[in-house]
Amino acid sequence: MTKAIHSPFPTETQKLLLQASLLNGDKALDAWQKWKVHIDFEKDIEHGSFRQLPLLYHNLHKLNIDDKLMFRLKGIYRQSWSKNHILFFKTGEVLKLLNKAGVRTLVMKGIALTVLIYKNYSIRPMADMDILVPHTETTKTIDLLKKHGWIPQKEEYLEHNLKYGRSLTFIDAEKTELDLHWHPIFESHDTITDADFWDKANQFEVAGVPTLAFCDTDSLFHTIVHGLRYNPEPPIRWVADSMALLNKNDNGIDWDRLVDHCKKFRVSLQMLDAFSYLIKYFDAQIPEKAIIRLKALKSSFFDKLVYRHAKKYGDIEPFTFFEKLYSIYAAYVRQSSKTGFIRINIGFIRYIIFRNKGKPYFRILLYYMSLVGRNRTSKRNKQ
Repeated sequence: MTKAIHSPFPTETQKLLLQASLLNGDKALDAWQKWKVHIDFEKDIEHGSFRQLPLLYHNLHKLNIDDKLMFRLKGIYRQSWSKNHILFFKTGEVLKLLNKAGVRTLVMKGIALTVLIYKNYSIRPMADMDILVPHTETTKTIDLLKKHGWIPQKEEYLEHNLKYGRSLTFIDAEKTELDLHWHPIFESHDTITDADFWDKANQFEVAGVPTLAFCDTDSLFHTIVHGLRYNPEPPIRWVADSMALLNKNDNGIDWDRLVDHCKKFRVSLQMLDAFSYLIKYFDAQIPEKAIIRLKALKSSFFDKLVYRHAKKYGDIEPFTFFEKLYSIYAAYVRQSSKTGFIRINIGFIRYIIFRNKGKPYFRILLYYMSLVGRNRTSKRNKQ
């Protein structure tokens, strides 16, 4: 079994699985044979890879592969179809509720990709719905969802999240998860305007209910920026989603728009790393002109700091005092449009004050002292 590493990029075993799922002909067959050697199907498939198995079955089936594992993969493929249809129905009910209240909605990530890109309800398993609403409609939407049985998680952080965050998670009585977003990304969200991402949105339907989705360009941008963060559950399907968008016959990728997004939201490093990886291992067709423009964008020290944090720590819970401080600082810089060392750090002090507003100082001190204690314990255990 491949040891997990702090990286949003696939391990060698995960890369083989993705190649078997995405490539054609002999390249896919070779990756399939190598992947089988690397894993014990009964023990070694972590959840990030398990979610790729319906796509693997779909590709192998197209290639007429005759293998004893195909029967097992077919069962997983059918199970994904069933679970996705249940989620789509529940998403449609939420969209009806919001539409009736006059709230504009944009469905993000898996559900939109399933309908508009994959066009197959089996090959992209998902466990939640992601719905974006205009920032001005956030409070209204939250109240509406609560009134209809959706329970917000960590609501005590809502004031902070509305100012500095981008989303709030809800669950219903059946433990279905809904991620309500008012910003599609954290990166420099205080520079996002009402027109960004909404201006080119496409109309489509979920379970017969009208809504919006990102255009292909914005979907590719969001897939990569969101995916290139370390996560305890390997976020490897950013590779599959990106390739599905790039390989779409009539893809509407506007490369100038994508580069402009990278410049505005300061994520050219992420995009270049992602494109380099997709070109090297998955034969991605990325225009050279777009690569040249991306390389010409200058990344600041703080842009590099944010991306280093994303690759090493990402969304994992900080364990030590240093990790906590680094995570808070990176989160602030990631969403701030301020420039210059002094302005950024003055802004960070204000951010810390707001973040801890209303909390007794002794409780804050005890919390950070506990992290220091954990840090020392961790060091002793390593010695």
